[in-house]
Amino acid sequence: MSEHALERINGVSWPPPSDHAHLYAGAGLLLVELRGDIDLAAVLHVHPWLDSVAALPARLYIVDLRPTTFIDSNGLGMVLRFRERVGRADMDFGLLCTRHTHRLLRAHGAWDVLSPAATLGEVLAGRRRRSAR
Repeated sequence: MSEHALERINGVSWPPPSDHAHLYAGAGLLLVELRGDIDLAAVLHVHPWLDSVAALPARLYIVDLRPTTFIDSNGLGMVLRFRERVGRADMDFGLLCTRHTHRLLRAHGAWDVLSPAATLGEVLAGRRRRSAR
C-alpha cells in the first residue's frame, strides 16, 4: 500500500478541530496527520478529537508527524496517550516522523516505545514482522 492510496476523510460529523490534524483511511488503517506546531495550544484542541479517532474501528492506527514544524512535550504526550489507548484495544500503532523529531523522541525516552519509521512502507513491514512472530 502506498501513501497515495489513502483517502482523506472529510464528511464525518466531527471534523478535525483545526488545520493541525487530518484523518486518512484505507485498507483497514487510519492515519492521523499532524501539521504545523503541535504545542500546548494545539494539543488542547486536537487531543479530544484524537480520542474520538481511537474509538473508530481499524487494524492499524498511524500518526504522521512528518508535516509538523515543531512538537513539544505536550504534543509528544498526546501521541503517547493515543498509542496507549490503541494498545489497550489490542490494535497496532505506527509512527511516521522525520529526523527533526528523533532527538525529541530519544530525549524523552519514547524512541523504543513508539518505534518511529520514515515511510508508510516501513510501518507496514514492521507490522508484518511482528505478526509473523
